[in-house]
Amino acid sequence: MKKKITQRKRIRGYFGTALALLLSLFTGSLSAQNPYPDYDFMIANADGDTLYYRITSATAPYTVAVTRCHDSVFHTLPLPQSSVEIGQPGFLYPVYDYDSLITIPSSVTYQGQTYSVKSIDKEAFYYQKGMHTVVLPASVETIDTGAFYGSTLHQIMMSPNVTRINYGAFSSTPLESIDLPTVLTYIGDFAFSYSSLSEVEIPAGVTVLPYGAFQGCPLTKITFHEGLQEIEQLAFSARYIDTLVFPRSLQKIALGDGFSYENEDYSCRYIEFQAGANPLELADFCFMGLNHLETLILSDNIVRLGHYCFEKTAISSVVIPPQVDTIPEYCFEGCPNLNYVVLPQQLAVIDNYAFSATPMLTQIAIPASVTSIGKKAFFTSAGEGLRVLDIYCETPPAINGGDGYPTFSKQGTIYVRVPCGKTAEYQSAPGWSNYSNLVYEECVGLEEYAPADFKVYPNPASDYVNVQCTMNNVQIEVETVEVLDIYGKLVHTENVTGNPIRVNVSNLPAGVYVLRVTNGDGKEYRQKIVRK
Repeated sequence: MKKKITQRKRIRGYFGTALALLLSLFTGSLSAQNPYPDYDFMIANADGDTLYYRITSATAPYTVAVTRCHDSVFHTLPLPQSSVEIGQPGFLYPVYDYDSLITIPSSVTYQGQTYSVKSIDKEAFYYQKGMHTVVLPASVETIDTGAFYGSTLHQIMMSPNVTRINYGAFSSTPLESIDLPTVLTYIGDFAFSYSSLSEVEIPAGVTVLPYGAFQGCPLTKITFHEGLQEIEQLAFSARYIDTLVFPRSLQKIALGDGFSYENEDYSCRYIEFQAGANPLELADFCFMGLNHLETLILSDNIVRLGHYCFEKTAISSVVIPPQVDTIPEYCFEGCPNLNYVVLPQQLAVIDNYAFSATPMLTQIAIPASVTSIGKKAFFTSAGEGLRVLDIYCETPPAINGGDGYPTFSKQGTIYVRVPCGKTAEYQSAPGWSNYSNLVYEECVGLEEYAPADFKVYPNPASDYVNVQCTMNNVQIEVETVEVLDIYGKLVHTENVTGNPIRVNVSNLPAGVYVLRVTNGDGKEYRQKIVRK
């Protein structure tokens, strides 16, 4: 438990570090003489606002950047750090050089040469107070670091040709909305952090949503397009977002480390990963603490779940993707509504606390591939949690983590159904023999019994399973065809037509099922099938 507390402290530490880094970018430049080139000329726009320009290309094509108008004296002043310093001389205070509306021209002429306005320079409107709306021309392609940081910008009429928005460009502004250009390919760290954006659409050309990009924004909706490959830590918050649908192109998501905190309320109820062709990894702490998350749809291309990934969420069911081989520490710990879990057939490890404190999870099936189950993996309070364990492992998995912590609760009977002839081996196995509340049954519920002439193919299957029932080359009369889940619950009934009978399994989640066929005399035939 000590390790867990330390990790949580680290989460909050990352949050503070991120904010400190953001502030240091700008305040650090104030402690030295102005590090930026002086502006080359100034010209009033059509509204009479004087704008300052830095020549970025003095040869064809001739270009300039809109730059800041302040001299080095301004840039050597520190920000007030306490209430005592506020109002005292020698500190940086808000400036009011511009009116509420600023229109940037597409080109300017200086000393007989016409220059195209291609960018908004680093800190061009840093801390400007009084400005409300900025209109950018189509010529602008780059908005540089801290361009509008800390200003009173509420609205920007964006150039459709902007391809880069750099570090902290709109951070700490009251910016309420923005239409990101379809040609945008780069968003810098903290680009919109602590602005007032409520909705945002990420263009397809942006492959990485970076660290802190929309951190602290009151987003109610974020839309991702195909092309996005990675979402970094702190990229955005789901405090007010109801639904998240991630694109097929996504390969890594690492929101964690500050995406959510304990004892805080989050609106997100629905998360879906659309299946893509590339492997997808979910990093540690990804969606931890989303206390209203009810629906979670994991795509089959997910290959890794992170520690604490869905801890303390409100999900009631989850189907673990087929390529996942480990349920990591605390992954589903403390999920009060979780009552249905399907584990993948190649799963090897259920780690410490993986399903701890899940009082509604009363039954689960452990695939034959599992080799170890960690400490407190299924531990709950007395009278709650696991009561039926279907385990397909021919060799009893290692349990208890070797340090004395129980894997299962020791109060209340747990019925353990094991492979045929394996009861004695389980009862004497290290760890398993420590439980007096385990009651063993063999070959119950999911056994197969079918004659040689009972054929099921293909198996595994993704869409359809064919069932052919014959006896001495004579077709057997079939009355019902049913599919049961691992708990014996009826999940599908097929109309009996043709020979072979075609059973549609395409709508079932990936996992193990039992096909039950009843003939005209009431005799049952069963066979396990795998929906891949």
